[in-house]
Amino acid sequence: MKSNTCCFTGHRLQKLPWGFNENSIDCIAMKEIAKIEIQNAIINYGITHFISGMAIGFDMIAAELVLELKKDYPFITLECAIPCKEQDKL
Repeated sequence: MKSNTCCFTGHRLQKLPWGFNENSIDCIAMKEIAKIEIQNAIINYGITHFISGMAIGFDMIAAELVLELKKDYPFITLECAIPCKEQDKL
């Protein structure tokens, strides 16, 4: 049986070239590419379940993109894998 799950994890914002500036042209470009790749996973690979590690950075960006794409693909789901009890304080 093929898996229909995709997991996200990546760099924290402070480790990305644009840091916390999500209005950076590089950040905007990365988000567009990530959105296209998530759509590709849904359409061409049948991915319906996404898991994000929820760290502040790429994990959160990917989770936000999945939620945005849920408007067009209401059958997809997002699971948040909270890394620790104190996540909201980090």
